[in-house]
Amino acid sequence: MKSSITKLAAGIFLLLFTIPLLAQTGVGKLNGKVIDADTKEPLIGANVLILNTGMGAATDLDGNYFILNITPGTYAVKVSYVGYAPKTINNVRIVAGVTYELNVELSTDFSLPEIVVEDKKFFEPNATNTVKVIDADQISRLPVRGVSNFVALQSGVVVQEGSGGADGNATINVRGGRGSEILYIVDGIPQNNLYNRTSVAQVSNIAIDQISFQVGGYEAKYGEAQSGIVNVTTKSGQPYYSAYVDILSSSYTDDYGYNLYSGSLSGPLIPGIPEHTVFLSLERGWFKDANPPAIKLEFPSINKTYDFIPNNPANVWRASGKINSRFGGWRMILSGLWNKRTAKSFDLRKIKNDAAFQDEFYQENTSTSLRISQTVSNSTFWNLTLGYRLFDFERYNPFFNDGEHIDNLLAYGDSTIWASKLGVNLLGDGRRTDNLDENGVFRPYGYSTGIYQRREDDAITADLDFTSQIDKHLLEFGAGFSSHTVRGYGIFAYRLAAAQSSLSIDEKFINEAPFVFGYDYTGKNKTNGDEPRTNQLLKDVGSDPSMNEFIRPRKPVIAYTYLQDRFELEDLVLNVGLRLDYFDIKSFELKDPSLPYAGGLDPTKFDIQDFKIKDVEVEISPRIGIGFPVTSSTVFHAQYGRFIQMPELNDMYAGPFSYDRFISYEPQFGRNGGLRREETTQYEIGFRQLMGDNSALNITLFYKNIKGLVNDQNHKFRRTPGGEVLNAIYSENADFGTTKGFAFSFDVTRLSYFSLSLQYTYSLAEGTGSSTSSSQTAVFRNNNNQPPKVIAPLSFDQRHTGVLVVDFYIPEGKAGIWEMLNINALFSFNSGRPYTPTDNWNLLGDNGLSANNTGYVNSAYGPGSFRIDIKAEKSFPVGNFYIVPYVWIENLLGSINVTRVYRSTGDPYTTGYLNTPGGRSAVANNGEGFAQDYRSLERNPSNFGIPRLIKLGVKLNFARF
Repeated sequence: MKSSITKLAAGIFLLLFTIPLLAQTGVGKLNGKVIDADTKEPLIGANVLILNTGMGAATDLDGNYFILNITPGTYAVKVSYVGYAPKTINNVRIVAGVTYELNVELSTDFSLPEIVVEDKKFFEPNATNTVKVIDADQISRLPVRGVSNFVALQSGVVVQEGSGGADGNATINVRGGRGSEILYIVDGIPQNNLYNRTSVAQVSNIAIDQISFQVGGYEAKYGEAQSGIVNVTTKSGQPYYSAYVDILSSSYTDDYGYNLYSGSLSGPLIPGIPEHTVFLSLERGWFKDANPPAIKLEFPSINKTYDFIPNNPANVWRASGKINSRFGGWRMILSGLWNKRTAKSFDLRKIKNDAAFQDEFYQENTSTSLRISQTVSNSTFWNLTLGYRLFDFERYNPFFNDGEHIDNLLAYGDSTIWASKLGVNLLGDGRRTDNLDENGVFRPYGYSTGIYQRREDDAITADLDFTSQIDKHLLEFGAGFSSHTVRGYGIFAYRLAAAQSSLSIDEKFINEAPFVFGYDYTGKNKTNGDEPRTNQLLKDVGSDPSMNEFIRPRKPVIAYTYLQDRFELEDLVLNVGLRLDYFDIKSFELKDPSLPYAGGLDPTKFDIQDFKIKDVEVEISPRIGIGFPVTSSTVFHAQYGRFIQMPELNDMYAGPFSYDRFISYEPQFGRNGGLRREETTQYEIGFRQLMGDNSALNITLFYKNIKGLVNDQNHKFRRTPGGEVLNAIYSENADFGTTKGFAFSFDVTRLSYFSLSLQYTYSLAEGTGSSTSSSQTAVFRNNNNQPPKVIAPLSFDQRHTGVLVVDFYIPEGKAGIWEMLNINALFSFNSGRPYTPTDNWNLLGDNGLSANNTGYVNSAYGPGSFRIDIKAEKSFPVGNFYIVPYVWIENLLGSINVTRVYRSTGDPYTTGYLNTPGGRSAVANNGEGFAQDYRSLERNPSNFGIPRLIKLGVKLNFARF
């Protein structure tokens, strides 16, 4: 019955929304009142114009006005009235989904200054949830790079020091949620790939106009996230030409080789026509060591010490562009974002002898969007946003990536090629070198994983929204649709060289049973699975030909619709929304997991009749936000919402050979095409208080209830009816958790030349599992093959987190030669993260079997950390040209911050294994070289944060030309 209702709802939904509509856009609103400065009477018909946008309004009989459909950013607003001196207000910051109230007093005294600098608001007084905003000015001053690192400065967020390295995206946890529960949106286009729910999109600092971060709860227009929404708006072109260059390097200050060159160009498409503008940016970075270690890497057995990680380079390209055009009441915005990153996979056991053979990978993200907007009237508008996004990933052996694809993979295990090209002697064709060198700890020269992988997620997205201001109600209706094409491939390519020479290329590859869908069996070509030959190939290797269905690319469809009403009064803001989500994942789900392959066409192996297509899921999520502006300086807010997210498709999508392990043994891992959506219910209440003219206090209490999280579980199955009961470990919606805490922020501005912002969070994150695989070891080793269903601190349960930003800036025209001097210091501190103590830990052994817990799950905590980053710059104007030299120092004090400890000792430097009977026996059998290398292995740089990093830079700003 439930399935029938779901299908009926899904059918109605698709009938209503058959046009290709999923970009999740956001615009802001400006309103206020214009009055006479002396009499305080309203001025009827005063003009309010947002400069350089063509947007404006006239005041009504009560002097009130509003302007809708404003792209987030910082603007100048000009207010004028006949017989009154005009006034221009700068730094008016518009935020998506938030109303900015700007009240203006005009005077008949024309001697008063026309331009007024509006102080940036400490908080968004009309927001009904927690919204943090970082604008371009703050981005340029802070000693931080990367969107995720800016977000990590906000209260409610924890991040492990060094996460993402010099060039990647940091993994952040928001209010106790997992790292894949945050949705990143750039210019209206979601950037997360469905494969693992993360984003590899990167936007250069110089291209960002605004980052809006909604913590926890958010409006009904946003979905596919349980913890937060990061909305990035890139810069738009101005009606005048300007150029900007930023050069940053550590080549002269350390051995880590950080180099980043950035540039942008902005202006009208056609000189003198401000209605059509363009902004372009390009950034190139290359890094000798993409993850600089805080400790030295010491190898006394070969008398070598490194201050950096050898053969750990990375390079990135980042580009963005935006064209804005206005045609009367119509607007068009064409945006593009592209970035590509190439880096190394890090394996400490390869550093001593084998660093040259670290696997390499590249990630590429391309996103384009076209937004068409029409202002139907002063109170009504609609937006249509069409988008395309491509995520591409490849992992490979860097020595075999410069020729023809198939020849490269066949060479992964060709002993003749390895000997002649690399001077490495493999143990034979289709084999690798020995696993260990002469001391028995590290990999020998030439050892490789032999793995090749590919992933891809293409998405066509769109969004249609209609908004109208009706009296005090801002009503918004929207619908969206996204169509994805997902592909995956993985193979132990080194084994291919052992295949008989008489076999065809296809036969060599299919005999290795690659993980594949959306590509052919070689991983070279994309396929739709329609090639007749693939049926015969499956039959030749003993698989049922009907399993060819599994080689097709997966084409999930995600859609939604929502209705939002923002009711704004002087003393109440009520934001009520309802969202309907539609998930058609199109995964293959076992019909009978307890008898996985005995009920199909052939009871001895898997065939397509053993599976069914996963049912469509339709979910309804209410969102309620309330704001109480008690006074102009005191605001209470409360928020409730239900938030839905699909699991990672990596846990759901399988290839034609993925289930064969059920036939031959009891699988210890696997995929589950029947996984359901994950769900978070969140409650929040907050208090915001202005404290005088230059400070504000913000306190928020939050509680989250999370259920249906994915983790590994044990499942019982039989190979034949009535046969032996066996065990299989694979993912299930089994985990749940709760998070509670409070976030505190205190901001001060214009205290002489100083401003400061203090962010502090106390949170308690508990649950039954921290990740999709955190229960795997417990399930495998426990006598009943069940994980302990107990509430325990999660691995990212960082109880205390704080960030203090102190900014010192002397404006232009002040303090003589010290004008435009800026020093920005960032102080970050946090408590340690939990771990489960054990009685021993051997880095070379199977600790899942040999180590016994000596305490409750995650009952012990590692040490906390403290770090200071600083950025100092001085601008030198030459007409409209500015030269800005600067220095950026991360970890100013050179603190050795611990990010991870060994569970047997609580120490980041040693496991204590060498002092155990097993360790002493290993030294006796292998010699002192074993002991030296084991100690080297224990000094893992991943247990620590970053070293002191000093970078020198210069900015060149051609303001107008």
